[in-house]
Amino acid sequence: MNIEKGKNVMVVSAILTLLVAVLKGIVGYISGSVALTADALHSLSDVLGPIAVYFGLKLAQKEPNTKFPYGYSRAESLASLAVSFIIFITGIEILKQSIEKFDNPTPIHHHFAAIFVMVVSLVITYYLYWYKAKVGKEIGSDAMIGEGAHSLVDFYTTIAVLFAVIGSYFGYYIVEPIVGGIISLIVIILGLKMIKKDIYMLMDYCDEETAEKIKNITLSVRGVEGAHHLKARKSGPYLFCDIHIEVDENLPFKSAHKISEEVVDKIKENIKNISDITVHIDPVKKRYIKVAIPTDEINGNIMDFGIAPWFSVAKYFVFTNIDTYKQIINNIEIKENPAKNLNKKRGIKITDFLINNGVDGVIVKAIGAGTYNALGNNYIKIIKTDKNTIKEAIEEFISILKSD
Repeated sequence: MNIEKGKNVMVVSAILTLLVAVLKGIVGYISGSVALTADALHSLSDVLGPIAVYFGLKLAQKEPNTKFPYGYSRAESLASLAVSFIIFITGIEILKQSIEKFDNPTPIHHHFAAIFVMVVSLVITYYLYWYKAKVGKEIGSDAMIGEGAHSLVDFYTTIAVLFAVIGSYFGYYIVEPIVGGIISLIVIILGLKMIKKDIYMLMDYCDEETAEKIKNITLSVRGVEGAHHLKARKSGPYLFCDIHIEVDENLPFKSAHKISEEVVDKIKENIKNISDITVHIDPVKKRYIKVAIPTDEINGNIMDFGIAPWFSVAKYFVFTNIDTYKQIINNIEIKENPAKNLNKKRGIKITDFLINNGVDGVIVKAIGAGTYNALGNNYIKIIKTDKNTIKEAIEEFISILKSD
């Protein structure tokens, strides 16, 4: 995640906000506009927001240590909370000023200078809103997105002051407090919503949509039979995740570990700003196992078909679902081998075919090294047999299940 880009945006924001504050202050002084002068002070206080986010992002970059084993990413959430409080307090101040101005409306001088500064301020504040929101979403920074919302608040308050200046020019001094009061209520509500969101982040909140997406990604990994006890939490711009995966108890430990690594890699590929993923492996006994057996026969009773001497060049595959709890066959079907006539990459083609058909294991008399490795790499169990018919091979397999 490019936090440096976020820090640079905050530096630019602080400089431009300070420039706007100075311009408003000068014109507010010479025009006698209380609203413009107050808005200048408001803009001056806004410089604190980018500074808070800058240092929050800077702290979030620090490496974990013995005192902070999970790093400093919560500093960004604290900075976001500070910005949210600034927005809320700004709304209260605008409301107070609007009430005071409503009771005692005053005229403004040098209207065109004030209007010019307001227009320049509108362009700058809207640009800052767009830029901070854009980069904040890119790097996953709630604090920067919050700062973008703060700039949008400034944009609306500047519109209120602009209305006040124009209204004063035409003698309608009451326009400023009315518009200011409406905008202040919007700002207060926005601030409260942002405070709520930041508190959620500090309490390890994670939205259900993200959690569901992580679970679905996990279940899509070959070899994962189930997923549970998912715990994901947002900490600043980063996401931390713990999840339990279920794998076949008969898999070697090395294969089970490889599956867990594939889960981690796939989640990181699809979820932005994942910092750390802990995968717990739970071995489970599969209720249903789908087995493929090679054959060269097509006519007659499938159970009486002979087993092909070589797996890869067999004309057909017999597929059967076996209930491991009851040790019975649920259904049986036969499909043509799509790789029987290939001279190259036969093992890869067969493996893809078996994976697409949901096969867990194969029963063979003999198998080539390439196909053997391709199947093993995809966690398809290979069972060798010296039996002659499909029926005998399945009965042997079920007897093995009973002994387990």
